Amino acid sequence: MSHEFIHTSVERGVRGQSGFALAAVTRGLPGALESVLAELSGYDFDKTRAVGADAVDWAHRIVSVQGRSYTVLSRTAPCGNDWSGRRNRVAHHLVVEPQERAEAGPAWMLAEFGAFCVGAPAVEVRAAGPSLPQGSCPPRSASAWEAAGFDAGWAGVIAQTLLDAPGATVCVVLPEETDLLPLVVDLCALLPKEKRWLVTFSTRFQRLPAGTRCQLRFLRAGASGVRAMLAEPGVRVIEVAYGASAGTSPAARAAREGMLVESTVREAPSLRVNPVLHKTPVFEAAPEPAAQVLAGEEARFAALPTRSGKADDGFDLATSERGAWSASQAASHESAPGELGRGAAPLAFHSRGIGRTQFVVMLLFAYSVAALAVALVLLFA
Repeated sequence: MSHEFIHTSVERGVRGQSGFALAAVTRGLPGALESVLAELSGYDFDKTRAVGADAVDWAHRIVSVQGRSYTVLSRTAPCGNDWSGRRNRVAHHLVVEPQERAEAGPAWMLAEFGAFCVGAPAVEVRAAGPSLPQGSCPPRSASAWEAAGFDAGWAGVIAQTLLDAPGATVCVVLPEETDLLPLVVDLCALLPKEKRWLVTFSTRFQRLPAGTRCQLRFLRAGASGVRAMLAEPGVRVIEVAYGASAGTSPAARAAREGMLVESTVREAPSLRVNPVLHKTPVFEAAPEPAAQVLAGEEARFAALPTRSGKADDGFDLATSERGAWSASQAASHESAPGELGRGAAPLAFHSRGIGRTQFVVMLLFAYSVAALAVALVLLFA
């Protein structure tokens, strides 16, 4: 189930603190997550210093704590004065489980959840998290952008940038403070369903704690500190102005017509090598009876030209070759019948009447005699 975390200025919070502290929390929220959510609850009241483009910080962020990632939906906004008369703000965070994510996406879920705190809540530990809205949101034209005075095509341009550079920070610079949540809902509707929850955003961006992701950041033109943020390495910048055309790219046209925006960047082929063990090919031949094979090979050797007379060592060469082959093949067929049927070639290595086996034996014997002689010399030296 989901968890709630509400942080505001209270006289005495859940943990006993006074001032900006934890006011309400769901039982069972991981303790390591509390400090990160408290850090995400800040709000800068000074408009000359704040860089966000909305008076309310609507945010979807992914927080990694102790090896686990959490999906956090947030609303942070001013809420009058606190018990001591000072300006107050309230930050209401929802920690959403994967199975609770609405298909329509995080921006739609923020817009549809009607139980966000707009004032200081009762200090309490809640037994269970709230019920979260579920639903789908088909692609639609970015009419909220037109209602705000912008070309609807900008929603498509931003969506295209998010898809093409999923690991990059994308900063959207707007001319002045704007009600941004409807614009983000339109933007997310242009994304494929499986990509919507991968996009993190903040409409009034401040700083981020370690281990927190926020890809899409809405900034206000002219605010101090904006240019320094835009100059950071790897940042993609999109400046939107009233009445300015977003162009005629496929993404811009898709936003005007209410079509899905697809990534134009093909995924790079994987460099991972998966070893494949290939078996040595075996060429099958039609089996022949061993007697026919031997008869055919005997006939072939019988046709070999014979030498007249006898060889230097007293053997008739042609006769000895035929005899050596016949003996070796007969032994081969007795020990491994069918070898010739699998395409094995007959061994016919001969050297002036001496078979291959005899030659190897003689060679090994010569090496043995040489090794023995060397050993004797070393022994009696």
